[in-house]
Amino acid sequence: MAKTQTDTLIKPDMEAVLERTHIASDLHGFLLPILEAVSNAMHSIEARFEDDAEARGEVEISIANLNDPAKLLIGITDNGVGLDEENYRSFKTPFSGLKLKQKGRGFGRFIAFKVFSRILYSSRYESGPGEKIRTFRFDITKDNELIFHDGEPDFTHLGLRVEYDSPLEEWNDQISSLTKEDISDAIGSHFLPFFLYKWLPKITIQYDDDEPEDITQHFRDIFVESEAGKITCEIDGKSEEIEYSLTKIPKTRSFKNHCLLFAAADRIVGKPRDLTNILGQPHFTDENDQNYIVIAVVRSVAFESRLNDARTGINLSPGIIEDIVSSVSEVIQKGEKKQIEKIKTTQAKKLDEALRENPILRIGLRGQSISDYVSGKPNNWTNQQFVSDLAIQRYRASRDLSREIASAAQSSEEYTEHIQEIVKKIDDNNKEALAEYVVHRKKVIELVEAARKYGDAGKHAPEDVIHDLVFKRFSDSVKTDYFEHNLWLIDDALAFLPYVSSDRTMHGGRRQKGDKVADLAFFDDSLVLGDNDGTTITIIEFKKPSRDDYRFGNEKSDPVLQVINTLEQATQAGGIAKTDGTHFAFTGVVRRFAYIIADLTPTLLGVLKTHDFKNDWNPKIHFRYRDNEEIFIQAMGYDTLVDNAKKRNQAFFSVLFDE
Repeated sequence: MAKTQTDTLIKPDMEAVLERTHIASDLHGFLLPILEAVSNAMHSIEARFEDDAEARGEVEISIANLNDPAKLLIGITDNGVGLDEENYRSFKTPFSGLKLKQKGRGFGRFIAFKVFSRILYSSRYESGPGEKIRTFRFDITKDNELIFHDGEPDFTHLGLRVEYDSPLEEWNDQISSLTKEDISDAIGSHFLPFFLYKWLPKITIQYDDDEPEDITQHFRDIFVESEAGKITCEIDGKSEEIEYSLTKIPKTRSFKNHCLLFAAADRIVGKPRDLTNILGQPHFTDENDQNYIVIAVVRSVAFESRLNDARTGINLSPGIIEDIVSSVSEVIQKGEKKQIEKIKTTQAKKLDEALRENPILRIGLRGQSISDYVSGKPNNWTNQQFVSDLAIQRYRASRDLSREIASAAQSSEEYTEHIQEIVKKIDDNNKEALAEYVVHRKKVIELVEAARKYGDAGKHAPEDVIHDLVFKRFSDSVKTDYFEHNLWLIDDALAFLPYVSSDRTMHGGRRQKGDKVADLAFFDDSLVLGDNDGTTITIIEFKKPSRDDYRFGNEKSDPVLQVINTLEQATQAGGIAKTDGTHFAFTGVVRRFAYIIADLTPTLLGVLKTHDFKNDWNPKIHFRYRDNEEIFIQAMGYDTLVDNAKKRNQAFFSVLFDE
């Protein structure tokens, strides 16, 4: 019978594994080896004392020379079973099965080499009728990683001590800024699940020769479970049960805002998810005028199998995380009903004040009270966001009203009845708002007419004055509210585009050589205007009134060429940098429009004629569709701009001013 051939696996190259393992360059990343050592100590204590682990277990953390990287020494000592034969065998086995049974990965001791270059283990453990010691330096850069020596542990009880020193140079800045409070808070928050629903041994922390601080008792008094329950969430096509625990704690420098924490293997994993935007405020205030925050901890069997080897994150998609955050936030809002009501009351009060200044926006409420409207919007919305939303709603409400009027007009027999029904929908507040807005438009038109006559002695050229009236220069719609511009002067539809950039470069920075900046550029994702087949770019060029030195083909004096070059740069850039640092992307340009606002002087008419512009449908407006660039360009004078604006508002002017 042939002899069976066998072979053995080669142990993992732990240096290579560590090279591919990332930990954050922050306080938590620096403390990760200490947190892992404390967790291992708790497993060892539980193995020794079982049900008495909470009462009899002790973990001592000592830190010497806190802010001196050259002398820093951190030790973690426990009174567990120590490195007995079973634990030692597991220690020598990367990703050991013993640690998997304890919800671990068997990788924590290796993480320490991401922070420290020198690690020492010393242990007392039971062996037969007596005790033995095991002391060694651990160094994965050596062929023989365990270097034993005869030194006695500096404690007399059973247990294990791990010492870390000689931190890697990249951690020096972090070490120099460490504070005792931050370290204690980081340890407390990492083991928050234990405070809420499990046990903890006595954990003390001592700095140099100071008295040890019992951080277990300190945080046990703070982290008290206020509510617990379960939610379900679909993860990878399977409905999973997720348990949550809530605690309310005082707002401190380390615990600044409401947050949600993910727990796996009974420890916090990853960074907290800030709940400020959902709950509306970073903290709440109780009846004693004390600030407090709500912390939620979620855990699930589904998290355990998705915990990465470094124990620094759970492999969940952003969508699943968002679902969990949303569900738990709903629970918190129900429990903090009075606090949410305070937020909504404040929002309603501030919005009411804004609507007094801009009553036209009340149309956007569509018959709702301010309180009802606010209740359906996010808790973190500011007045600017409410006003922007109401501006869009006002536009849609006006459009719907126009459709009803058009529909009523088609039936002569029922016309009067229909009109009366429509008028009933317009309450006194809306009529007052409409009147005020009509007055506003009339004054703006008068200002444009006056600005055309602005002389050279003024500080600004007249086209700049008109430009600022239409939309403030060197800004964009991130910083400009709906009622701070007058885009309706050119076209009412332009007022509702989602993004406007005025006199700014595509990259958002200072103008550089070769940059072409249109006076106004509008970027529309088309959804507001009712279709969804692409992106619209609208470019507007303002020119000095009465200017008469235009030349065909000269970029400095040919506004048509300027429009085309602006379009080319915009499409090549693929988007534009906003003033808030975000990016507005073009998702596929389908429609391109441009307006040239300039007095139609002889040289401009010559340029337009050479570009083959027509004016057969309106002698005051010249137009051309350029096939190569697929852009429709209109050129009109300031007089036409004013006349068209007057015509669009003439019906209102006639009613209010008898014009």
